Amino acid sequence: MLKLPRSLETDTELQLLFHNLQKSFQVFSPDGTIKVPSVELSDNLIHALAFARRCGSLRGGLESIETLLQTEEAGLAAVRAKQKQKDPNRISRVFLFSNDGSERFYRHCDALLIRYKSRVLGIKINASSALLGKTFFGKEKAVKAMLLTRKDAVIKVLSVIMAKEFES
Repeated sequence: MLKLPRSLETDTELQLLFHNLQKSFQVFSPDGTIKVPSVELSDNLIHALAFARRCGSLRGGLESIETLLQTEEAGLAAVRAKQKQKDPNRISRVFLFSNDGSERFYRHCDALLIRYKSRVLGIKINASSALLGKTFFGKEKAVKAMLLTRKDAVIKVLSVIMAKEFES
């Protein structure tokens, strides 16, 4: 199981919230194997994701995301081999996707999450791709997949999601 980013790991309350959130993880596609939380697109989550977009740490589009993760993985593998380190198995990226994808899209998401399971946490957002595209990318174009690429954005979004889970 993935661990929280180090700065969140030291907070006992957040550790408990993350543990409780993990209990709600579900397989998101009929043929899938990876379990993810399903969250509502709350005002606080919109603000956190909009902040990430303004900072340049929210990327949209499945192909773009996959290319970025492949590039990062190649670099990380080289560093780990050189320093003889293991995978830290810690969340460093958050992969978010809409609730209106096709089976093929969800299979692709599942494969991506399996491939990068040691550092990417998937989250299904209960919102349409049209709403995600318009809200975060200012386009009338549907955006089914988004990736948080910086630690500060990952921490902010995870904190918002865990706080929302606590309220429920």
